[in-house]
Amino acid sequence: MRTTLLILSLMYSFVLTAQDKAKVTFNPSTKMSYDGVTKFERKNFINVHTTYEHIPQQFRKELYEELGVSDGRSFGLGTPSNKLSGTNHKHPGTFSEKALKAEMKKIASHSTPRKFEDEIIVTSHPGSYFPVGEFVLEKKKEQLVGIPAIEEYFQQRLRESTYRKGYIEILNEPFVHDRDMHTSVDTIIDMFKYTAKAIHQKYPQAKVGGPGHAWPAYELNDFQIWKERMGKFIEVAGNDMDFLSVHLYSTYYDDKASYRAGANAEAILDMIEAKSLQVTGTIKPLVISEYGSGFKKGTNIVQAYYKERDWYVIHGVNSKMMQFMNRPHRIVKSVPFICGRADWYDNEHPYPWVLFHKKNNEYQKTELIKFYQFWKDVKGEYVFIQSDHADVQTVGFRDGNKVFICLDNLEDKTIEVDLAGTGFKHQKAELRRIYSEGNGPILSQQSISDISKITLSSDETAILILELNDDTDEFSSTIKLTEQYHPETIQKIGQQEKEYQFDVNPDELVFVDLHLGIARPIAEDFLPIVKLNGQKISVSRNQMGRTQDFKELTFENALEPKIKRPQQQNFFGVHKIALPKALLKKKNVLSLSFEKGEGYISTVKLVQGHQSEMNQ
Repeated sequence: MRTTLLILSLMYSFVLTAQDKAKVTFNPSTKMSYDGVTKFERKNFINVHTTYEHIPQQFRKELYEELGVSDGRSFGLGTPSNKLSGTNHKHPGTFSEKALKAEMKKIASHSTPRKFEDEIIVTSHPGSYFPVGEFVLEKKKEQLVGIPAIEEYFQQRLRESTYRKGYIEILNEPFVHDRDMHTSVDTIIDMFKYTAKAIHQKYPQAKVGGPGHAWPAYELNDFQIWKERMGKFIEVAGNDMDFLSVHLYSTYYDDKASYRAGANAEAILDMIEAKSLQVTGTIKPLVISEYGSGFKKGTNIVQAYYKERDWYVIHGVNSKMMQFMNRPHRIVKSVPFICGRADWYDNEHPYPWVLFHKKNNEYQKTELIKFYQFWKDVKGEYVFIQSDHADVQTVGFRDGNKVFICLDNLEDKTIEVDLAGTGFKHQKAELRRIYSEGNGPILSQQSISDISKITLSSDETAILILELNDDTDEFSSTIKLTEQYHPETIQKIGQQEKEYQFDVNPDELVFVDLHLGIARPIAEDFLPIVKLNGQKISVSRNQMGRTQDFKELTFENALEPKIKRPQQQNFFGVHKIALPKALLKKKNVLSLSFEKGEGYISTVKLVQGHQSEMNQ
């Protein structure tokens, strides 16, 4: 086993001799406004996939007070108990309202206010409720069966007020279990719709959402997976949801990995936002209730604990969280799949995603704690920062005279970053890094004298921490970002040009970026021919993130249908293109086509940045 894992470690720590170069410009005196959101909310991003009560007591102060972590997610909602149903939580049974109320009374007598209860996502295992025809609630004068029984059950459970203060994600990952639960996606969607209605009727302030969609391979079978699952969910239940939720994982095997970070994750989130706008008239808030790195069951990589696997988890989280941080106006909660402990895990090997392993009957920290140590103290207002390289992600914050310039390398090669900062002088600079050389995550921080160049190793995330001179203006201007989705989605195009029209406000315009969602066979060139107002524009060939030469296309734990899913290998991702300001007008025509073959344009989004002085 160790030989295989060593090969994997070497593969992902190998540094190419030829370095890429990137230029990153930033100005800590220019604030960024994302639809009015200017502040980095740590509680929306720096979270642990558990609750305070399930963290070993000796580590609580360090995790929550010193490292500034918030909760989290809990499976405490729903799931009728064995005692009530007479079966187990994987098979619905008949139970009485009297027994349910007795249990609720018992829970209430022992319950205390929960720390972070306004932030916790509460969810439940889907197996308890399906097939819905077998879910029965006996009341005094009637017997509720199916969805009405489920509605009543959730209304009763939510009498425990601590569970309705945060985010109620009715079920966890139900779409990957439709066949083994002997139900259909349509029934699951109806369950969400009507249960949300019932919860809102009794508890109007509750935030209810879903569907916690896992394995979102939306492009499969010419987008049928999207149309039958998340697309239909938004069409049928979207208006009754307070938020929409999805899970985004990179999946590791012993000798390869399927990546979602970068272009693919952008395409998935843009599709959800565009469909939400199309159906509900608004872009519903997003909850990323799980994300990070997964490990394929049955492979050696899920067995005995070793530090490099912790690095895969940290990299899988950092690479996606940097993307989420650039959507602060859309994402209200994102929870990396880093758990506290897993005493329930019945296996000779430790659970791969825990902060604390039990050894000699005592809890010890794993290397995953370094994720939270890396992001310690990062806070402030968003500042202007821009990268000219698709594989170097950026985000910047300013808190008083302290500035945090965050950089992330999405590629498995070294990238040299030229930093060009304007509008400030600094008196101190430190560089905090987290990376791997094949034997677990390395976390370091040291003073640097020259901030003009930073070298990012393979998959590294770094934070340049600047202490500015006292005379530096706090904020002299603001760049306001606005986004515009074209109403047409999932459009098939070929050699014939497809036109999209959009407006641009030229006043105080700083930049306009075009975000194209593209699905195209991997064997063919993924880039379309792009014309702006009749003029062909030059487009960089570098995609955001890894080359999509291997993608996981099956659903974990799901039984294969009678007709096997097509193993369709497509590039599916967002390609970001800076549009030349000289070619832009108030009314614009964008033309797209492929030189040969066909492909899909899943979404078209225009991002405009307009700058204004603070004293205006």
